Amino acid sequence: MQAYFKLSNDILNIGLTPNELKVAVYLYSCVRKGNPCVSVKQRVIASKCGISKVETVGNIICRLQRKGVIERVSRPHKTSGQLGTYIYKLKEIASKGFFKVKRYILGKLTGVQLRMYLFVCRAVTKKNEMWNSFNDIADALQIARKKVIAVINELVGLGFIRKLRVLKKDGSFSDNHYSLSEPEPQKKQEDKKESPKQAANLFGTQKRNKSCFDYKPHIACCQVQNQGLLDFLSYLSGVVP
Repeated sequence: MQAYFKLSNDILNIGLTPNELKVAVYLYSCVRKGNPCVSVKQRVIASKCGISKVETVGNIICRLQRKGVIERVSRPHKTSGQLGTYIYKLKEIASKGFFKVKRYILGKLTGVQLRMYLFVCRAVTKKNEMWNSFNDIADALQIARKKVIAVINELVGLGFIRKLRVLKKDGSFSDNHYSLSEPEPQKKQEDKKESPKQAANLFGTQKRNKSCFDYKPHIACCQVQNQGLLDFLSYLSGVVP
């Protein structure tokens, strides 16, 4: 499976709601070898897109069909006579009218964050740089400039995009240069913090293990046995101890 999938450049320009965009993105991520027909259960779509009700997915599918994202929906019968899994024929993506999206973002972003992330994916150059102004992004996505700044900061904080420090001619740094990045996996703590009792046990304050060899009783036993042997030898030699 490839690490990325393709989306049409027009996907952000047809007025999709956050949930509609989530479903459309997921369906396009299921495309294999250029075949625009995708077969997937609606409950799977709901789970992958964070939608609580399967009925909501059915309504979204209908709206995506009206907006031209899905061209046809069919549901063949199984050999048993029961209805099978839905098959969606997606609108084909033009060979020169697409951008690539990393597959690892699926299910990790909210609808608003996903929309902003897709805009960055579409806007970055071959050198992985984007310098669109906040006003340009706000106009393109039809949202407030403050919202643009807030969502971009969220994506930077999550590690999905990175802010670039680009030096301008006047010696200052630009605020609107970004690139795509991949969040670093969280490192597992190898060494857990020790409790005071555990730390004390390392220095010998723990109770004696019953399975350990206790030498004191054996020393006392040897002393008694040696004394008995001396008494016996003295008796044989006629010497009273």
